[in-house]
Amino acid sequence: MREDKTTMSDIAKALNISTISVSRALSGHDGVSGELRNRILQKASELRYFRPKAEKAARVLVLHRKPYVQDNSNYSIMIQDMEQALQEAGCEYDLEFVDKGLQGEQQDMPRKIARGTAYDGVVWVGRFDAGYRKRVMKGNRNCVLYAGYVPSADCDSVWYNFNNAGYQLCEFLIRQGHRKIGYLGCADGYVSREKTLGIAAALEDHGLAADRGLFVCGNGDAEQRILELVRSGQGPTAVICQGDYTAAKLIQFLFEKGVRVPGDLSVVGGGNTEMSSLCIPALTTMEMHIGYACRAAADLLRKRLAEPEKPAESILVGGTLVERDSVRPLL
Repeated sequence: MREDKTTMSDIAKALNISTISVSRALSGHDGVSGELRNRILQKASELRYFRPKAEKAARVLVLHRKPYVQDNSNYSIMIQDMEQALQEAGCEYDLEFVDKGLQGEQQDMPRKIARGTAYDGVVWVGRFDAGYRKRVMKGNRNCVLYAGYVPSADCDSVWYNFNNAGYQLCEFLIRQGHRKIGYLGCADGYVSREKTLGIAAALEDHGLAADRGLFVCGNGDAEQRILELVRSGQGPTAVICQGDYTAAKLIQFLFEKGVRVPGDLSVVGGGNTEMSSLCIPALTTMEMHIGYACRAAADLLRKRLAEPEKPAESILVGGTLVERDSVRPLL
């Protein structure tokens, strides 16, 4: 129910005086004594006639990388959830997509910044060139890196705990009886470095040696190298992939070569994208909790705006294992 606002008539009625006297006192005009003016102001305060001015909404620019080479449903969900999080935080925002193909000085400034629009903060969705970030921010630290963390960045960030994801997936496979566990991902990706560290840690904690020869990080012929390992008889019984897209590509490639998943090789992904449930077989994967991560990014930006000199914070959002059909127990 809407709360009715206090009026000058309410104040006049409470003091048993005329509305004109209240109006003169509140507007600072002559015609009322100092003593009566004080009584009117006191009563106006008690009745909450004076409302605090609404805090100015922060204006935020959301910059999103495009195109994604491994595009999937999660990237559109990120944008939708980020918009909702900023709305709930009371922020005004603009969204702009930035071409992934250009770097550094070649990259144009965001259109609205180039046209003179001022922003209180920036949310970077995806990984951006460090030089480009510096050009846009010009020393301003009011920004959050979301899903594009780099260890060298001295600013707030929200990232997914891929180290823990690798550990969880590997431990799940170990519980299913797998001992020779491989990995498939990008050669130069931060995600791959973190996931392989988690996999190696899980194997070590369970008394198993990590065979780095089963970790395939590359582009182009990566699926072929997995196939050769499987056919050699010395390959992995299960492969953890960088994400669902990588896993789906591997499953399709192996199917065309006569290798069955999970009959001949178990495969797991990451991200719990739409393709993970539509893939045949349906992928065991990791739920990323995108909505929560977006709210964390909006809250982190609000903290930065309220306390500009605070230290940089990095929030790691953990994932949840989603078991489906792409893993064969060996017990």
